[in-house]
Formats: sequence, C-alpha cells, structure tokens
Amino acid sequence: MRLKRCVAPVIAALIGVAAWSPAQAMGEPPPKALPAEIQDLVKADGVPGIAVVTSDDGRPARQTAAGLADIPANRPMHPDYQFRIASITKTFVATVVLQLVTEHQLTLDQPIAGLLPEPVPNAEQITVRELLNHTSGLFDYSDDPGFNPGATYTPAQLIAMGVEHSPYFAPGTGFRYSSTNYIVLGEIVHQVTGHAIQDEVQSRLIDPLHLSSTTFPTETTAAPRQARGYVFDAPLPPRSGPAIDATTRTSASAAGAAAAMVSTGDDVDRFLGALLGGELFSKDLIAEMERPTPGADAFYAGAGIPGISYGLGLMIAATPCGTAYGSLGDIDGYTSSVMQVGHRRVALFMNTNSLQPSLRQQTLSLAVQELCRAG
Repeated sequence: MRLKRCVAPVIAALIGVAAWSPAQAMGEPPPKALPAEIQDLVKADGVPGIAVVTSDDGRPARQTAAGLADIPANRPMHPDYQFRIASITKTFVATVVLQLVTEHQLTLDQPIAGLLPEPVPNAEQITVRELLNHTSGLFDYSDDPGFNPGATYTPAQLIAMGVEHSPYFAPGTGFRYSSTNYIVLGEIVHQVTGHAIQDEVQSRLIDPLHLSSTTFPTETTAAPRQARGYVFDAPLPPRSGPAIDATTRTSASAAGAAAAMVSTGDDVDRFLGALLGGELFSKDLIAEMERPTPGADAFYAGAGIPGISYGLGLMIAATPCGTAYGSLGDIDGYTSSVMQVGHRRVALFMNTNSLQPSLRQQTLSLAVQELCRAG
C-alpha cells in the first residue's frame, strides 16, 4: 500500500467525527456500552481484533478489547498488545523537532537549505514549519510508481524518490499531505544532533515517558506482544476470502520517520497526554502545533471530510464535546487513532486496515462517543 495512506484513509473515518451531532442522535436509540460496540465490530463487521484505552486526567478510565490478535493461533486480543501505529509516528517526530526549536538548534521558519546532505528542490524557500504542516509541496515518495513498500530503503533513497518528481506547488502556497516531509525532517534531526531520528525519539520521548512497549524499528520484525495485522480481498464488511497476514509486509525502512513506530494504546495515551499537557515543551509551541494550517480544511473537505484540519504534526477535528487534537495512522494491516478533548483521551487500535468507508465512519464515531462520554 502507499504510505501516504498511513493517515489519509483513517482520516476518512473521521467523517463520523465531523458529521455526528447531538441533534442527529436525538432520534436514535442510546448508544451501546463500548464493550458491546467493539464486539459488534468483530462479530457483525468482521474486524479481526480491536483494543481501546480511555483515560481521564491521566487516570485509566477503561481498557477493553475484542476479537483475535492472531487468527490461526486463536489468540485473544488484549488492550496492552502492540500495533504498528503508522503516521502517529509523525507526531513523535514533530515533537522531537519542536524540542530542537526549544533548544535553539532549529527555528520553525528557517529554510532547510544547508540542513541536509541530499538535494531537495526549493530548499532555499522550504521552511521547517512547512515540512511539519505539509505545505512544502514536496511530492510524496509513496506515490512513485517504482516504490515497493516491502523493499529496504535508506532515508536518502526515499527522499530521492520523492524529489525526482516536480513539487505539487511552490512552498507555502498550498496544503498536500506527503510522507516525504517527515523523511526529510528525520534526516534534519540526524544532521543537527548527530543521531538517527530513532535514537532521538528513544532518548527524548520513549525513555523519559517510560513508554516501555513503544519501539521505533529499523528492521521489519514483529514485537513480542504485537497483534498480527491482516488484510482481506475486499474491504469489510462483509468478510470475504482469507485473512492475509500483513504484519511485516511493509518494511520498517520504507515507513521510516513517516510511519515505522510500534506501540500500545496505553503508551500513545501517555505520550499525547504529556505532549498536550506541556511536559515536553512550552505552551507557546503547543499552540503552534494546534494552530490549523491554512488550506488543510479545504483539502480534507475536498476529499469529502469536512471538519478536519492539520497543525504541526497534529490532527485537529470537530467533535460534539469540543475540538479534538491527536493523531491517526493507517498502514498495511493496522489502523490506529489517539485523540484528546480536554483531559479525556481515547486510543483505538485495530489489526486491519481493510475497511469500507462506512465502517471507518462507524469505528471513529465509536471513538468519539467514548471521548465525549461523561467520565
């Protein structure tokens, strides 16, 4: 699959976020309790397994799971199992970049010329901010016809694949989601710090926040407690054909700083809480992350997804209980999301990304109902 879809298809599920409203719900029966809802996703819709972690003010509110983490082994899903979190990786990378801004090693509005060994078109005009918020115009390497998601790549090779194509637009003149932006950011971190982006995420975020079930792999292997990821011949529902194991079908190096990380609901919950709670850098920089990017809402509305925008590595969505901030991921065999409104957070993971748009809407609507449920 194409890595630009690591976020975009999951955002399609947020049609349910934007379209749901209390007025619509008034004529409907009360929603089921969450365990019943996720059991329906498994039994009625064919999702192999699902895990949901909810917290209030940093305290666990609910952890639940349904279905199977490994179909042939008949291994039940558990809330603490690991998943490939795809483009939630981008939020980790953006956080490291903003920490470097705090340390005066980078500035948001500096051009990236001189920060990379690889040639990048318009490097004199593209800024760090424009990479973070997808306004650089750089072509998405995963759209290159020769891109093989199962192959092994270096970051330089992925960048070269992207810059072989003309930019979508001049820097700062439009919005276009592109994983190339985050591969470039990972290389900038490497050049500035002398350490690979994986090492910086480890030392700055994973270790200090005690994210013991989170990894940033460079080689494609399944983690010890990782749910197997599955794809199907046709989008669910109904389930048709065999469940094809895609756990390692997309290589870690092909995903890189755009989508390679593995984590759990509890860990991404803790990370997002620390980030939005001001533990990782100043409130001023959090406000920069949360500021909607001009053109992002129109981009998503044009894709049939009103009510969605994008900041600096953060998704922004309208919900019935307020504006949600968080991150979403979609990669071969896995769908992930983590969102926060106020001090309530919900992380929802599934071990498939073979979903019809209606099922994506249903799934994220379920997450929003849980997010907006009274504590």
